[in-house]
Amino acid sequence: MASLNIAEASIDELQVALAAGTLTSVELVALYLRRISAYDYRGPSLNSIPVLNTSVFDEAAASDDRRATGAHVSPLEGIPYTVKDSYKVRGMTVACGSPAFEHLIANEDAFTVGAIRAAGGVLIGRTNMPSMAHGGMQRGIYGRAESPYNPEFLAAAFASGSSNGSAVATAASLAAFGMGEETVSSGRSPASNNGLVAYTPSRGFISIRGNWPLYITCDVVVPHTRTMSDMLTLLDVIAAEDLVTGGDFWRNQPFIKLERAWVDKPPSFRELEQGTMLAGLRIAVPKMYIGGDAPPEAKPVTTCGEVQELWEEARNTLEALGAEIVVVPDFPVVTAYENPDLLPAGCPRRPDNWHAAERGRLIAHSWNDFLRYNNDPSCPDIASIDTLNIYPESLRSSAELKQMDKANAIHYTRLADYVRDSPLYEVENLDAAVAALEGMRKRLLEQWLDSLGCDCVAFPAAGDVGRADADVDDESAAYAWRNGVLFSNGNKALRHLGVPTVSVPMGIMKHKRMPVNLTFAGKAYDDVNLLRYGQVYERASQKRIPPPYTPALSSDIVAAGHLGLLKRAPRPQVAIKRFVCGAS
Repeated sequence: MASLNIAEASIDELQVALAAGTLTSVELVALYLRRISAYDYRGPSLNSIPVLNTSVFDEAAASDDRRATGAHVSPLEGIPYTVKDSYKVRGMTVACGSPAFEHLIANEDAFTVGAIRAAGGVLIGRTNMPSMAHGGMQRGIYGRAESPYNPEFLAAAFASGSSNGSAVATAASLAAFGMGEETVSSGRSPASNNGLVAYTPSRGFISIRGNWPLYITCDVVVPHTRTMSDMLTLLDVIAAEDLVTGGDFWRNQPFIKLERAWVDKPPSFRELEQGTMLAGLRIAVPKMYIGGDAPPEAKPVTTCGEVQELWEEARNTLEALGAEIVVVPDFPVVTAYENPDLLPAGCPRRPDNWHAAERGRLIAHSWNDFLRYNNDPSCPDIASIDTLNIYPESLRSSAELKQMDKANAIHYTRLADYVRDSPLYEVENLDAAVAALEGMRKRLLEQWLDSLGCDCVAFPAAGDVGRADADVDDESAAYAWRNGVLFSNGNKALRHLGVPTVSVPMGIMKHKRMPVNLTFAGKAYDDVNLLRYGQVYERASQKRIPPPYTPALSSDIVAAGHLGLLKRAPRPQVAIKRFVCGAS
């Protein structure tokens, strides 16, 4: 290695430098903190990491000490990363972007945080999000993250992109990778707007225990990485069995038995990199996502010309790799999910008024259980807080309120009453709803794919990107709330029905200068194949372009002959002070 550039450096490259003594983990943290200072707090003021880990240098030094002893080097040893503000990290606040929980202290690590810690990962800080992940680019107690590609556009979809801080921090090389989360498209959408790889797992494939929930039938962990190689390295750590099921709805619910996770998992996910072609693969592509009409009675989808151009390039690459593209007139897992009148005869249906139950009773129980498990005496349960302060109306703008679907509103004033009414698993019709969600996916996606003779679905991750002023400008807001722009394509259906996806960079729009991803979606539990498809496409296409607003600093270039000076220096300390701009 002649030199190492911290900007865009892969996990493999960082590990080579750490192993060679080119730099220490303590130095690596310091270099990332310099980038955070230059780009997150100054310059473009990305605002992606509002909460720093005050123990970051201690964790990095402990990693250096382990490496110096000659002990086995874990896959993420010494590698800095971030977590969304919804993840529990022992001893840190776990506000989930909400003023009601700004001072809530986590009693333990979330499962994935614990797995990364055990593998040597070093946490730099917590990333930005709107309150309780209920939205996308709305501003929570720490504001929101901004785009490192083009400040005129949003870093994620306005209505569903709550992992915006995770994606921006990863895209801007403020850490090696980020841990996001998704309920509708809050992991996929910011990945697309930041040219990142994102993976949304099948039910039960990655434990979500220790994460704040939103809609427990939808929530999944979503890792953000700059490359598929980094994603596969990370999955070797976090795609592990969690023997504790409490706090993870799908693994804990008593109504249906999930299929065993990862039965086709290779000894290492990195083995998937051996694939180089997609010969024989038949890919269904819904025409409504590439500029065609949606089926009758389905919602029209906005797809701008720039996205259509990128899709044509992606199609050419897929076909050159041996895949057959089958453009299809419908995507029933979305269209029939969104309009029950389109459900085929005999297809399972959600119980009447189930939408209201998920925004009332299920949220009440899941938030209450999170607080009970967390065991913070200052906030022991949902009855101990002012529920109107969880997401106060003051955090919403007039432009947003004009566009909001009031049916999606959470029943904040009734949360404590819902908890008193009945236990979670005795909520009326929960058993029928769980069975219906599984049955709908099997009928609308899996049987549909079989009828087409197709292996998976692929489509642009979004039809366009919203403007940055969509929170204050009525015209920008109206466009940002169009179908195809307000969520990632696939909308809520993919998460609600348990459809796994892998999204990889598809290119940069010529005029807007914003990235767009290509999403591969498939049958439940076919995650390994989806990861393989994403890896093959990414390697052949090489469409990720670093963000122009966060270029390499002079300090980011580390010469190979450099030996870590901090090995012989006292361990640095992080001192974090809050201040009010303009105050004396």
